[in-house]
Amino acid sequence: MSLSRFALACIAAMVALAGCIPDLQSPPGLNDGTVFEEDASDYVAPENSWDQCELPPASLESSSFGEGKVFPDLRMMDQHGDQLSMWQFYGCVVALDISTMWCGPCRQIAKEVDHTWEDYREQGFIYITMLPEDSTGGIPDKADLNAWANAGNITAPVLQDKEGYSYDLAPDGAYPRILIIGRDMTIENSQVTPEDTAIRSAIEAAL
Repeated sequence: MSLSRFALACIAAMVALAGCIPDLQSPPGLNDGTVFEEDASDYVAPENSWDQCELPPASLESSSFGEGKVFPDLRMMDQHGDQLSMWQFYGCVVALDISTMWCGPCRQIAKEVDHTWEDYREQGFIYITMLPEDSTGGIPDKADLNAWANAGNITAPVLQDKEGYSYDLAPDGAYPRILIIGRDMTIENSQVTPEDTAIRSAIEAAL
């Protein structure tokens, strides 16, 4: 094997293990560590097809995207065109998968989403995918969300990250980025290895 072919093979292996960072670069974080000052005192869940785990307590207050922090009540469009609220899953363990449509490793992870969801669903678990970019780096539309769901046979939520929160959650631009959010909306793990066994282990640790 020539040096150039060997180098290409090494790069391909690293991308497969660490995620996908192509020439198309995501923009820098939009919030730059902004603290989210919101609480659930007047929380109202949007109308959608997803079950609400528990009503969040009025005392719940969001903070930021760091580990040990309370995840904000982000509201995004799902593949059905409805608005989803992250806090409607208070009381459940959430796996938040940040993927992009141009990312090969993301497509591989997508094939396992529903299998993972079904295996842990009865224990109070939801698997959510956030897509900040379509195949050309633009904001995905409803058709893109459905294309992603159909390609991976996903019936769990697939969301349009129109506001670009993903760029703060994955500031290095490496996708997929998997987070585990506990039943009290606290971020328990902000960078799970994007591999099926590691994801399942992280979920089981939070259940």
